[in-house]
Amino acid sequence: MNITRDDLKRAKKRFLLHGKKRQADVYVIEQEGRPIVVKDYSKKGKLTRWYGAYTLWRERRNYEFLQQFDFVPRLIGRIDRFAFAMEYVDGPTVAELREQPEFCFLPGKLEEVVCKLHRHRFFHLDLRKRGNVMSRHGEVILIDFASSVHFSPWNPFYWLMRPLFRYVDISAVIKWRSFICPGSLSEADRRFLRRFEWIRMFWFFNKPRLPKRPGEEENGN
Repeated sequence: MNITRDDLKRAKKRFLLHGKKRQADVYVIEQEGRPIVVKDYSKKGKLTRWYGAYTLWRERRNYEFLQQFDFVPRLIGRIDRFAFAMEYVDGPTVAELREQPEFCFLPGKLEEVVCKLHRHRFFHLDLRKRGNVMSRHGEVILIDFASSVHFSPWNPFYWLMRPLFRYVDISAVIKWRSFICPGSLSEADRRFLRRFEWIRMFWFFNKPRLPKRPGEEENGN
């Protein structure tokens, strides 16, 4: 399927996200009788467009690598330097499944998916965001790979960053487990989260936040 900028201008758009600051606009259009998701920086300011062109190039490369897996939407392709299109996923995000015990199997499937990515030296790094983990027909679907990192086999930074990046992804799995199935965390899970909260204080993508003390309320955030 070949989608052009002229196709976008003519298409009726249903916005999923009106991006703020350095975020892309994300919307759904219909092409050839099926819904398509478009991630688009074309309406942003000049500096944001150039930043967006680089992040879209990185994310599109990540999607291209991940097409070998069935837990990632199908990439349709580049529209221009400021936009690309991919398959629309029809299903709830895990953030919509709070305290729904019939979905308690999903965090286990998410952990399997994350471990498979790690075996391929790939780290998502943004699984805590509310919309980035979805469920379709009982299976986990991951989206939004703008922050993700894929290491080549000979990259020396892989061994340096692997422990930290693994902590980031696995902590998100535990977060969603506590969110969907409150009270299901083991003592090992709680210790893992406490260790990660100390590490997170020095994580440059987040504002510093002191770890919770043992016994404080577990809320999945």
